[in-house]
Amino acid sequence: MTTTQRAAISRRALIGGAAAGAALAGTRAAFGAPALIQSKKKIPLFTTENDPATLDFYKNSMKAFQEQGAADVELEITVYQDENQLQYLTTAFETGTDLGIFAPPAAHVETWIAQDRLLSLSKMVREIGEEDFLPGTRILVKGEDYAMPFQSNASSLWVRKDLLEKEGLQPPKTYEEYKAAAGALHGKDGIIGVASGVGSVPQLTLQFFTPYIYQSGWSYFDLDGTLRFDQPDVLEAVKRFADLMKFTSPSLYNATYPDIMNTFIAGRAAFATFPGRLGANLASKAPDLAEKTTVVPVPAGPFNTAGLFFGGIQHYAIHSKTAHPDEARAFLKFMTTGERALEFSMTVPGHLLPPLESVRKLVPSYKSDFMSKHGDWVTTMNDMVPNAFSPDLSMGAVHDHQYDGRINNPCPWSHEIWLSPPVDGQMFQEILIKKDDPEKAWTKACDRMRTSAENWRSENPNWKPAAASGA
Repeated sequence: MTTTQRAAISRRALIGGAAAGAALAGTRAAFGAPALIQSKKKIPLFTTENDPATLDFYKNSMKAFQEQGAADVELEITVYQDENQLQYLTTAFETGTDLGIFAPPAAHVETWIAQDRLLSLSKMVREIGEEDFLPGTRILVKGEDYAMPFQSNASSLWVRKDLLEKEGLQPPKTYEEYKAAAGALHGKDGIIGVASGVGSVPQLTLQFFTPYIYQSGWSYFDLDGTLRFDQPDVLEAVKRFADLMKFTSPSLYNATYPDIMNTFIAGRAAFATFPGRLGANLASKAPDLAEKTTVVPVPAGPFNTAGLFFGGIQHYAIHSKTAHPDEARAFLKFMTTGERALEFSMTVPGHLLPPLESVRKLVPSYKSDFMSKHGDWVTTMNDMVPNAFSPDLSMGAVHDHQYDGRINNPCPWSHEIWLSPPVDGQMFQEILIKKDDPEKAWTKACDRMRTSAENWRSENPNWKPAAASGA
């Protein structure tokens, strides 16, 4: 997105580092508003969603909200990037910026609750109906909701059907088939086997490795926070993922999300691991290639093969110091429920899948040009969502070769694991770039994870996992 486009989206930008406060104040002064506009109740909305259709949705939602009796309220949108999300929000807190409604990284929600950064949303959740939320999508801390989920998707396997057909292959249903197909196609006509990656972006490695650890029968930590990354089955999962990553480009050993997506869209990969945004971009940028592509669950291991996945769950929170908390809550509820939630999900079909059951059931019958052409992609991923979740919000949902469904069980030290660079990302870089022995790199990662958990728990001796209360 260009600077000009950003200026059109928002009249303010937050610049990381010590100069943030001065830069923000200068930007506001430069765009002084008339007295009539200043009397409006402004709701800031900070988001990582920069798709033009999504930005139009925000604007249209506010217009509809105003027409329902909130004429004195207006929206001020600011876009920031996934890659600098944490730095951006931390700087905003330090400079006293009114964040209004914003998208927080889940790993830091519990810390910010303890710092009194977030408003409780429990009343709003009860009004919507607690039973309507997909399990594991809420963030409950001491019985209170502090975040409203707006997305619950599934990271899937994108498949070039035409390339497989040339080799007499079908879309893979087991890890062995997946690895064999990636190996058979890797290096042919400039094609890499798979566009996937690891690197320093905080949750990038988590997203693409998680199916391997789940399908080994474990997760990073158990229900009570005990380390389970140290299980022998997990080491085998590490080896499986590292072996598959040998059929990608070495440049993706330090990848960002666009790197992975763009590699596949450019026609340079037989497979790619990504949620629905890849399909939405593929259909718009390379429609001929889209016709040759399908999407299937990721087959990554022997436990619940192709049945457990990483799910990206994104939330909105409300800044505790926002100027108009009641209006912010009312608009947040309006924007994330019912018809508006369905319309939002279809601004990036298959990626912004809804976390409310009442909205999820409407997805397959949604009418649009995209759904008429690629509705099978969307319904495939929508069907995957109930078994797609993240280890930082559903800690221990898979444990000791058991899985009873998604749960709400945040890992409170997750910000120490999936920081920049993340522990798992560094581990795979040591294996893939430095050529370290996988067991050596895995052991080192286990030690770091165990230390982070033990240190946090020693500083918080009264902590009890949300799963212990059945929340």
